[in-house]
Amino acid sequence: MTMGMTRSPGLVVPADWTHEVGRAAAIVRTAESLPWGCDLQGENDMTLPLIRLSGPPLALALVLAGSVPAMAASPTDAGVGDTNAGDNGQLGEITVTANKVSSNLQTTPVAVSVLSGATLDREHIANPVDLSNKVPGLTISNAGNYPPNATLRGVGYDGLQNNSASPGVSINQNGVYLGTPVSLFTDFLDVGQVEVLRGPQGTVFGQNSDGGAINVTTAAPQLGKLGGSAELSYGSYQYGRARGTINLPVGQTFALRASAQVTDQNGYMNTPNMAGNKAVGDTHNVITRVDALWKPVDRLSIDVWGEYFHSFAHGSAVKNSVDPLTDPRETSNDYYAPQRITSKIVAGTVAYDLDFATVKSITSYQSLTYRAPWSGDLLDHATAVSLYGVKDQLPINDRFADTWTEEVDLASRPGGRFSWIVGAFYLHTASHINVLEFQQTTPIAYTPTLDPAQAGAMYAAGMNFESISHQRHRSVALYGQATYDITRTLKLTGGLRYTWDRSTAETSSYYATPVPMKSEFNGLTGKVALSWQVAPTNNLYAQFSTGVKPGGTNLNPVAVIIPTAFRNELVRAYEVGSKNEFLNRKLRVNVSAFYNDYRNLQLDSEDPLPYEGGMTNVAKAHVYGIEAEATALLPAGFRIDANAAWMNSKVDSDSYFLDPYIAQGINRTYGIYTAADLAARAAAFENIKGNQLPRVPTFAAGGTLGKTTEIPGVGTLDTSLQLTVRAAHWGRIYNRAGTDRLPMLTLVNFNAHLDIARTRFYTELAVTNLFDVATLTSTYAENFGVGGIYQVFAPPRQVIGRIGFKF
Repeated sequence: MTMGMTRSPGLVVPADWTHEVGRAAAIVRTAESLPWGCDLQGENDMTLPLIRLSGPPLALALVLAGSVPAMAASPTDAGVGDTNAGDNGQLGEITVTANKVSSNLQTTPVAVSVLSGATLDREHIANPVDLSNKVPGLTISNAGNYPPNATLRGVGYDGLQNNSASPGVSINQNGVYLGTPVSLFTDFLDVGQVEVLRGPQGTVFGQNSDGGAINVTTAAPQLGKLGGSAELSYGSYQYGRARGTINLPVGQTFALRASAQVTDQNGYMNTPNMAGNKAVGDTHNVITRVDALWKPVDRLSIDVWGEYFHSFAHGSAVKNSVDPLTDPRETSNDYYAPQRITSKIVAGTVAYDLDFATVKSITSYQSLTYRAPWSGDLLDHATAVSLYGVKDQLPINDRFADTWTEEVDLASRPGGRFSWIVGAFYLHTASHINVLEFQQTTPIAYTPTLDPAQAGAMYAAGMNFESISHQRHRSVALYGQATYDITRTLKLTGGLRYTWDRSTAETSSYYATPVPMKSEFNGLTGKVALSWQVAPTNNLYAQFSTGVKPGGTNLNPVAVIIPTAFRNELVRAYEVGSKNEFLNRKLRVNVSAFYNDYRNLQLDSEDPLPYEGGMTNVAKAHVYGIEAEATALLPAGFRIDANAAWMNSKVDSDSYFLDPYIAQGINRTYGIYTAADLAARAAAFENIKGNQLPRVPTFAAGGTLGKTTEIPGVGTLDTSLQLTVRAAHWGRIYNRAGTDRLPMLTLVNFNAHLDIARTRFYTELAVTNLFDVATLTSTYAENFGVGGIYQVFAPPRQVIGRIGFKF
C-alpha cells in the first residue's frame, strides 16, 4: 500500500460525491496524491457514495482490485502547495498547520508555501538547503565548513562562527524545534509535507524567530495497514541512493513505520594540489527513522520517533575569491579537511481528546556533533604564503550540542465560532566550541592538542588562535492565540507570547582563565490579523505581528568595541494578502505584500583589536516587498506552478563597522598588534547606512511547466521543466563590488516520471542544472584567520536515473 499518509486530520467529502467504477482508475491515480488517504464507506459495488479521507489512498485500489489494474502511485506536484488535480479537474485542497492547528491554506491568513514530499523528489530537493529560491523570499547560503545561512525577508543567521547565535528562520520537525542550524544539512526522508512560513513567528511556534519557520512533517504510521516502498538511484559523479520505507501494523491499535536512506556521491570540485586529489563537494550520508504510533483508545494517541543522521565529506565545494585556479570547479587548496556530522533525535507526542479541546505534549532530546577542520585560506601553501604571509589551518573546529525541548498546548475543538490555543514552551541547549588555529610560513608537522601544558610548543609550531567556549541557552515561553468569527465571512485573530531567554557562556582564548558572559531577554511578541472571505474562493487578510531573535555571547573576552553579549533582534511586520481560486478552481493565485521594520539587526563586525570581533547590532533597518505564488491547470494535461518575489532593503541608522576582510588586510600590511596596525584598524570603521541587506535579491522567481500524458499499454508519464531566476544582489552587508556582489542566477532542471501500467513500479529521469552553468550562488567572509572571501558556485549538471515500487 502507499506510504503517503501525513499527520493531517481526516476530512469528509460530501455524500453526494459519487463515482462510477468506470472512473475508478482515475480515482486511484489521484487519490495517491491526496495528503489524507482514503477509506471507503458504503458497500455498493457500482458507486462510492461516501469517501472518508483518513486511511491510505490505495485502500480504494484494494477494494477495486478485481475490476481495475493496480497502478503505481504517481508523485504529486506542488506549486502553491500540494495542489494536485482531483478527478474533476480542479485543484485539490491543501491542509496546513501554520497556526498550530490544521486549516485550509486558502482561508489561513498567513503567508505560507507548501511542498509535498513528491515535489521534493521531483525537484531534487535533498535537504532544507536545497529549498533556496524554491520559496518566495527564501535564500539559503552555503557557508562551507560552517552552518548554512537561511534568510527570509532579510533576516538570516550571520553568526556562522558563534554557537550562541540563533537563526532568524527556525526549523521544526513534527512539531519539534530543532536546536541548531546545522539541522539544515540533514537529508529529507519519508516527508509528507514541508511548510515555509514567511514572516515573524512570535506567537505559537517553538523558539521565537523573526524571519520565519520551516516546518517539516514526516509521513505518519498507519494503523492496520501493511505497506512500503523501495527505490534505487544512480547518476553522475558516481551518485547512488538507496531508500526504503515499511509500515507494519501490530494489532489494531499499534503501528510501526521505519525508513532508511543511504546516499553516496563523489566530489565534483577537483583538488590537484591535495594528496590523492580527493575531490570535494562529495556526499556520504546515512539517515534512518523509526516512528511508533499507539492508540489504545480513540481519545488517546502516543507517537514516539527517533532519527539518526550521519554525514561525511572530504570537504566543501568552496573557493577562495583569489584562487589562482580560475575554473569554478577547481580549488588550489592542499589542506585535507574532512567534515563529519552526527545528529540524533528522540521525540514523542502525546495527545488526548478532552471533548471541548485537545491537550498535547511534545518532548524531545537532540544531540549534535559537528567536526569541521579546514584551511582558513583554501589555497595551496605557496600561494597562501605569497598572498597572506602564512598558511592558515584549523585542525580543530568542533561543535557539540545537547538540546532538550518540552511543549504543552491545549487547542479548542475546530469548527466553532471561537477557536483558540494556549501553551508553554521550554528549551535548554548546552553547547561547546573548540577551535585551534595555526598560521605557518613553512610546513611543520605537529600533533594538535588542547592541553595548556603544551601551549609553548604549540606557539612555536605557529599556533595563532585557541578558544574553548561552554555555552548554555535557556528559553521559556507562554503563548496563546484565538480566532473569533465576527460574521460568517469576517474573522479576527489575535495572539500573544511572553518569552524569557537567557544565554550564558564561559569562554577562554589562548588558554587564559575563562571569562563569564551573559545575554538575557524577556518581553512580549504577538500578532493581530483580520481576514475577509469576499467570495467562496477569494480571501483578503491584513496583519501586524512582532518577532524576536534572541541575543547571545561572543568569543571575545577582551574586545574594545564589539560587545561580549550582543542584543536581541526585533521586528515589527506589516502584511496584507489575497488568496484566490478562479476558473472553477483551475487557477490559484496567492499574493502578499509586506513591510518589516527591524531593530538591533544582528551582524558580524571586527573589533579594533585583532581576533576580538563578533556579533553586534545595527540599530535600524527595513525590508519590504511583494510575493506571489500561482498554480494553473491547463488543457491537454499541462500545468504551471510559479512563484516570484520582489524585495527592497536598506540600513536606516548610522552604523559604523569594520569589515573583517579589510581588517585582515590591515593586519598583513602592518603586522598584528603593532601600533600602526591598531591605528589603521580603528580608522577603517565605515558607516554602512544606506547599504542593502545581504541575501535580499530585488527579484527572484521560479516556475515549473509540467505535463501528464497517458500512454496506452505503457503507463502515465509526468514530465516537468523547472526554471529558477534570481537577480544580482549582495552577499554581505558591506556591499563591496569586488567581493560581495552575487551575479544573476538562472538554473533549469528537468524531470520525467513514469508510472508503469499494470504494475506497482515506476521509473524516473532527473537532470539538474540542465545547461551546466557555473554561476556564483553565495559568498561569505572568514571573520578570523586571514579574512578571505569564499565563494560557492552552482554544482555541475547531474543526470540521475531511478527505479522504485510501492506495495
